[in-house]
Amino acid sequence: MRKNLQYTFFVSLVLSCFLYFTGCSSSKSTESEETSETTETTEPDASAGALIIKTAQDEQQNEMYSKTKDSTYLYWLNNKLILLKNQTKCNIFALNTLFKAGFKTPTVNALSRDLADTSKFSEILPVIGISDPGLAKKGDLIAWNGHVIIFDELTKIKNDYYANAWWAGTSQADNGDNVINNVIYGKYKLTGHYIIRRPIKKS
Repeated sequence: MRKNLQYTFFVSLVLSCFLYFTGCSSSKSTESEETSETTETTEPDASAGALIIKTAQDEQQNEMYSKTKDSTYLYWLNNKLILLKNQTKCNIFALNTLFKAGFKTPTVNALSRDLADTSKFSEILPVIGISDPGLAKKGDLIAWNGHVIIFDELTKIKNDYYANAWWAGTSQADNGDNVINNVIYGKYKLTGHYIIRRPIKKS
């Protein structure tokens, strides 16, 4: 009887240890997979960046970004119409471009100041860095409290960094070349407090 009790105790102990260790092992594996998935969403994808830049170039042809046009459509909100005559539309251009290229966008009309707020939209537009030009990759959004651009390439002139980028809203007149419909491809000085967001492709 005593041998049976000892045997039962021994088997129970071995089984408990087995279940304990396999449970921990499974948990670690899940954490590792989650970390891997998180990394994949924030790592730059050259083809994704190129797609965003190409879409921005195409979207420049849309007259609704011109200051003289008041009818502006928010693609990412079921083509919602808003009236914005004589106003720049940098946030709309950026988010319309992302939506058209097949990337995740907010479920609200996100203004530039919203895109510059690190407490918002991190699940669809993760913050990659703050005021660090070296972290920006092709297709990233760079947002200030009052402006947002779509990053293409980094240029250093003397001691200053500039983004070769796309944005709506410029003081330059349309020239049929790099400025069309108040949308410009040009150099934008990376200064002050800004955040860098990396778009995530829709699955």
